[in-house]
Amino acid sequence: MNSAWSFTFHFATPSPLKHLILGLLMLSFWASDAQELPKAKQGVLDLRTWQFQKNQPISLAGEWEFYWERILYPADFDSMKISPVYREFPKLWKGDVVNGDTVSSEGYATQRLQVVVNSVTPELAITIPHFYSSYLLFLNGEYIGSNGQVGASEHTSKPHWQYMTREFKVTSDTLEVVLQISNFEHSRGGSFYDIKLGEKVKMQTIEGRERAFDLIMSSSLFFIGLFFMVLFWFGRHEKQILYYSLFCLFYSYRSIGSGSYTLHSLYPELPWLLTLKAEYITMFMAGLFFSYYSYYLYKRETSRLFLLLVTIISGTFVLMTLFAPVKFFTTLVGPYSVTVLIGFVYMMYTYVMAVMNKREGSLMSLVSSFLLFLVMGAVILEHFGWLKNSMLFYFVGYQQFFFFQSIILFYRYNRKIEIAKEKAESAARSQSDFLSMISHEIRTPLNAVIGLTNYLIGDKPKKQHADDLKTLKFSAEHLHVLINDVLDYSKLDAGKIEFEEVDVNVVDMAKNITKGFDTRAKEKDIYLNFLYDEDIPNFIVCDGLRLSQILTNLIGNAIKFTDEGGVTLSMNIIMQTKKRVSIKFSVEDSGIGIPKDKLKTIFDSFSQASTSTTREYGGTGLGLSITKRILDMQNTKINVFSVDGQGSRFYFTQTFAISNNQEKVTEKTLETHNQLEGKSILLVEDNPVNVMVAKKFLSRWDIKVDVAENGREALEKTAIETYDLVLMDLQMPEMDGYTASEELRKRGFKTPILALTASVMLDVGDRVFKSGMNDFITKPFDPDDLFNKIRLHIEKQEASEKEIN
Repeated sequence: MNSAWSFTFHFATPSPLKHLILGLLMLSFWASDAQELPKAKQGVLDLRTWQFQKNQPISLAGEWEFYWERILYPADFDSMKISPVYREFPKLWKGDVVNGDTVSSEGYATQRLQVVVNSVTPELAITIPHFYSSYLLFLNGEYIGSNGQVGASEHTSKPHWQYMTREFKVTSDTLEVVLQISNFEHSRGGSFYDIKLGEKVKMQTIEGRERAFDLIMSSSLFFIGLFFMVLFWFGRHEKQILYYSLFCLFYSYRSIGSGSYTLHSLYPELPWLLTLKAEYITMFMAGLFFSYYSYYLYKRETSRLFLLLVTIISGTFVLMTLFAPVKFFTTLVGPYSVTVLIGFVYMMYTYVMAVMNKREGSLMSLVSSFLLFLVMGAVILEHFGWLKNSMLFYFVGYQQFFFFQSIILFYRYNRKIEIAKEKAESAARSQSDFLSMISHEIRTPLNAVIGLTNYLIGDKPKKQHADDLKTLKFSAEHLHVLINDVLDYSKLDAGKIEFEEVDVNVVDMAKNITKGFDTRAKEKDIYLNFLYDEDIPNFIVCDGLRLSQILTNLIGNAIKFTDEGGVTLSMNIIMQTKKRVSIKFSVEDSGIGIPKDKLKTIFDSFSQASTSTTREYGGTGLGLSITKRILDMQNTKINVFSVDGQGSRFYFTQTFAISNNQEKVTEKTLETHNQLEGKSILLVEDNPVNVMVAKKFLSRWDIKVDVAENGREALEKTAIETYDLVLMDLQMPEMDGYTASEELRKRGFKTPILALTASVMLDVGDRVFKSGMNDFITKPFDPDDLFNKIRLHIEKQEASEKEIN
């Protein structure tokens, strides 16, 4: 059977497992008597020399007086003149010859034993097992215990099974044990298990230990089964997990519903027939589920025919248990035991084949299954009376088997999760590469559109042309925003957003943002105000890029949905200490507002108030979702208050560290672009359109431009010419910008290198700096941003050279 237990475990040296198996084999012989124990002869058991305090409890085994079809009480033996028949105890009735008659499993009988003990015997206790199928026991004429009701017919007899231990005081040197048994239900009749006599404390300890064993085993299997059922339900729905769970759950009943029947002791009112059917059904179903478990573990090594046979046999036996008489279905243990043994032999064969085929976990499956094979073999031998019960053997065997199987299954489950994780990471990398490529391919022509538009607007065209150019620029920039939304959402979805901590002048940043929206506000004839507390520190420590992105999204949204009135950005101090400040950011508009029933979904991805809103105002519906997720990652909650048709207010409060540097630096303004006059730049770019756009701006700033079409050509040009700065595209044929920059730095090239990239992937920035470049500019670039970065790095380089000189 496909060893459903094959979970990749590779043990170079399974010697500890060998020792464990040898230990279990040794434990299996603990049941055999270590010494010659006293036995009853002709109804008398002589224990005068037996030391109860030193020795373990002794079985009251041997020749008992036997009275077939007689229900006798202790007082009856005083007047009875019938000579007894002596018969072995414990022993089932069926097949015995008594007074010339063959005894069947149905009937009733009385058995009697006299136990001779020492006069100084301590307080004793007697453990009474279950008999087939009811009994009544007397000791020295006094009632000790019973199961069910003993009767002379099936109408007066009532079966019940329950182990019990009863203590008593020894008042004479002879103990008279009288046992009545009747059976009209079960296929077995009579006695099968020993009555044991021993020192009271020892007997109580043994009983407690057996109860604990049963409860520990049952609860362990139940919770193991429950755990794997939950794992199956909420996990990958792997069938081997389901069948192992069912196997554990069904087998957990057998630990307390068979053997010493601990369940019956806890709930003695349970109907005997119900518990008997449950005992047999769980046995048949456990075997079936284990077969299915093994099959789904090693499908390649297991025959479907074997699984079909086990299903038919187990299913048939379950139906017989449900609908056939007790006398019939209780005879099925023998045939099923043969089925189990054959099944185990076949499973061992499949596990050996799995080991040879190097299946995952097959070696551990083989070893742990062999443990179960030993235990099940011992259980079967005990059932037929060929082996004595060894609680320790069963306990260790079962625990080791289920422990190993759970470890194997859990390992295999984790292994599949790892494989799925690797596939997901591979898919994420593919997605990242795809987005990077798409970003590059879209941003490259977009760079040309926005760049040329900016260039033409800077040439002071006629008013009609200027209006057309502004419309073109707005459309291109809107497309740029949509692309950024999709890429940002992808990065957030992949958890690849990282936050920087830099000094940020939050007031100046907000002023620049509102200034950037001035044109859009004026075009819609609405106001755009910025209100802030004068006491806000000059510099706070935060991720300025992300904060700017949040405010830009909120202001852009507010302007988009406002046709009358206006938009106000406000920043107010909520709390301030020497080291930290809490600022409340609020964006309020007098726009269309949000219906009350849409407030809960407004932050969902691709969500807007209605489809008509999307058609009228456009957009991806990602802006607010991105804003909320960025704030969530910073443990900040964004709130919204809105009245449909009157406007909305989005607000959140963030706490920042106050920067140690509070000097307000006045940025250089670009009065003219002559600061770069005469500078020489190498532009490394393979796209002719990008070359044309860049050259137009660089030439306007009176910069000398030399062009290289790829990294290899850049290496050649820098070897013979001197440049003040290199603008390096990253994705080019023959040699990309990363490789070219690394090679230049290896050659000792000190000139600043600025990357030109259309990618917005997070790892691009890391790769840029690791390859030796000084900074990067994202396409489509803003002309002022390009100028500032060129000027900054050239000035830094010149200052550095002056210091060296």
